[in-house]
Parts: sequence; structure tokens; C-alpha cells
Amino acid sequence: MTFPNESVDGTRERDGECRAEGWRLDRRVGVQALAAAATAFAGAVMLAATVQARLDAMEARAAALDGDVRSARETAVCVARMDERLAAVQRALEEMRTDLRHLRAEARVSAVVEKEAR
Repeated sequence: MTFPNESVDGTRERDGECRAEGWRLDRRVGVQALAAAATAFAGAVMLAATVQARLDAMEARAAALDGDVRSARETAVCVARMDERLAAVQRALEEMRTDLRHLRAEARVSAVVEKEAR
């Protein structure tokens, strides 16, 4: 590539005149090199777009998983509460069974005493 105001052989104009041509390519740069550079640039753009799309998809999955984790935590808390309630009901049931056994034993003893008293 050559700079503005520079001739093809690399020397600057010495007469003080400035050409308003801007940037130009050297004639030795081939079409294949330009095509390769354009292809590489297009590939880089496509790669960046693919990476961005994958990043967006991963962020969406992470947001969905965050919601799932919150829901699972709430469910775990509810299950823990149910377990505590179930344990309390089982303790109460065991106490009722014990009381019923004592009442049955007392009823048997009193029935035996009444039979003997007759």
C-alpha cells in the first residue's frame, strides 16, 4: 500500500504539489491476495457473529437454569416442612398407640378384678 502523495516507487513528490488521490494499492498486489484478505475478514466476522449467538444462547440457558434452581429450592423447603409435619404426626400417632395399649391393659386388669370379685 502507498500513502497519499507517495509515488509507486516509494518516493514522495518533491515539488510541493499534493495530489488528492488518497490511499491506493500497489499494482503488484494481486487479485488473489485481495480475495484472500476479504475472505479472511468475512470469516472473522462470521466467527464473531457465531460466538455472539452462542453467548446469547448460553445466557438464555443460564437464566432459565437460575429460575429452575429457585423453583427447586422452594420445592425443597416445602418438602422439608412436610417431612417435619409428617414426623410430628408419626410421634403423635405413636403416643396414641401407647396410650391405647395402656388403656387396653387397664381394661383387662379391671375385667379380671371384676371377675374375681364375683
